[in-house]
Amino acid sequence: MDDDETILFAIRDFLELHGFSVDEAATCAEAEARYRADVYDAVTLDYSLPDGNAIDLLPRLKAIDPGVPIVLLTAHARIELAVRAIQLGAEQFLVKPLDLPALLVVIQRALENQRNRRKQLARDSLEQPQRAVDPFIGQSAAIRRLEEQSRLAAATESPILIRGETGTGKSELARWLHRHSSRASEPMLELNCGGFTREFLETELFGHEKGAFTGAVSAKVGLLEAANRGTVFLDEIGDMDVQIQPRILKALEEKRFRRLGAVQDQKVDFRLVAATHQQLDRLVQEQRFRSDLFYRISAIQIFVPPLRERAEDIPTFAQRILDRLTGECGREPMRLSASALTKLQDHSWPGNIRELRNVLERALMGARSPELEAADLDFAASPQGQSQEPLSSLTLKELERHHISQVLQEEGGHVDRAAKRLGIPRSTLYQKLKSLRS
Repeated sequence: MDDDETILFAIRDFLELHGFSVDEAATCAEAEARYRADVYDAVTLDYSLPDGNAIDLLPRLKAIDPGVPIVLLTAHARIELAVRAIQLGAEQFLVKPLDLPALLVVIQRALENQRNRRKQLARDSLEQPQRAVDPFIGQSAAIRRLEEQSRLAAATESPILIRGETGTGKSELARWLHRHSSRASEPMLELNCGGFTREFLETELFGHEKGAFTGAVSAKVGLLEAANRGTVFLDEIGDMDVQIQPRILKALEEKRFRRLGAVQDQKVDFRLVAATHQQLDRLVQEQRFRSDLFYRISAIQIFVPPLRERAEDIPTFAQRILDRLTGECGREPMRLSASALTKLQDHSWPGNIRELRNVLERALMGARSPELEAADLDFAASPQGQSQEPLSSLTLKELERHHISQVLQEEGGHVDRAAKRLGIPRSTLYQKLKSLRS
């Protein structure tokens, strides 16, 4: 950005010769308009422009995208001007007549520093607990289909919606998709949308300015801003407050958002991966999820099959989890007996992989030998453990209890939603819950 066409030409020609793609602007207004419309890796900014100066323009550019390094060029070699420029966020201050090789070194160093910061953030964001498991363990047809679909999806830039029951490993698959995408060297940041207030989600996603609300004693960087150029994973997106959904849609479609309390939009470039255990199309019909956001995020859908649909994978899965558990607690490796494996495969696993881990963890705590037997496996203590008898053998009261519990579980414990699905008033559901527990 410069008002001297000769300097503009020289910089453009020199940088293009060294492999850069260059845009130009001759005024503050033109520069700001271009900066809002596109994403740049670096900016050179002349101090004096026909409609203003760099000291006025710098804060406006930084408000739009604070992560882009800006190199200030000036014919005025004043120390106070250089200090002010650095305070406002300039990466470097160069004096004319311009030494083009020096400018190249400054830009290359700034871009390298930027890449290193992003790589570190990416490494930090991908540090997973030791208990994390491979999303494609096993050889069943269902898991092989999942792997094939995931590889195809990872190669795209489109939003991805991961569907599946609670505990099936949707979060692990989301992380795998990021690691195998073109954004793998950039950060992946996660947020579970369930159980939080609209205000909390809003400030976590979009950030806020100092003084935006009571208690906002300093500015906060939101998840979208921190994950710029990387991946945003929104778990349980079906629980997202409907008032926030239009803002997420705008960020997806227009690549911009606004912090709470801010007056200007900021550019952002992220790939969205969302997950839910709910039927979003049903939530759309019930006006609990926006149809436009649903269509935007569901162009690519991946369904993670429940554990009961790939029972042949359970022996491999269980041994892998058991190996991790023994490693975490420093115990000698353990194995599962034939009777234990049979018992595991006969279980219906309403809690899926999460329940399997819990069962094995409890068994490991009480184990006295290097081999787990069927008697060591206790399903009754599982949070979702229910009678394993076929439904046809249940009494009407037991069947009603089973169905109500299942609906409540699927709705995350929300009584209003469960009552609506069951077709009864909330007061009636409360009465049934009370009578069924008696």
